[in-house]
Amino acid sequence: MNSYPKQRFDADPILEKISPHIPDEEIDFLFPYRNFNTQGRSKLFKTSQLYRAHILTLIKGITSFNKMGGELKFRRSFRDFCGFKNKNSTPTNRILSDFRGRLKPSGFKEITRLITLTFLNTIKLPLIKIAVPDATDMPANCKGFAKKMHVPYGVRMHEGIFC
Repeated sequence: MNSYPKQRFDADPILEKISPHIPDEEIDFLFPYRNFNTQGRSKLFKTSQLYRAHILTLIKGITSFNKMGGELKFRRSFRDFCGFKNKNSTPTNRILSDFRGRLKPSGFKEITRLITLTFLNTIKLPLIKIAVPDATDMPANCKGFAKKMHVPYGVRMHEGIFC
């Protein structure tokens, strides 16, 4: 018996706005999930699909991959965002965890850089000028100038001592 309630056909406008800005083809090209040089089962999911599932966990505040697997079966909007065909073809918590270990922080950083560049090429930003003050200490050139002792008006000086 299925422990999840009846499937929801909910729409999520946030996911619909984000989805077009994720460059799936570039992600799949940079990080192909199937290694053609090795033997074994072919992978059921693309890198971009599993990356979208990770983004989903962050956006929606899902605390574990176990819960994420249940939500993917339960919510059609989540499956549509990730590009999964139906509730029977969603990744397990082990697949998501293995993917995170395989991609490593450097892979996530590279994908984030790619998304940022895509975003900056799409959105026109205003031209701005930035001034950065330089507070570097520089030695003063004091050759030929002796220090002068400044004596306030009305004070007499006797042999270098104020009177």
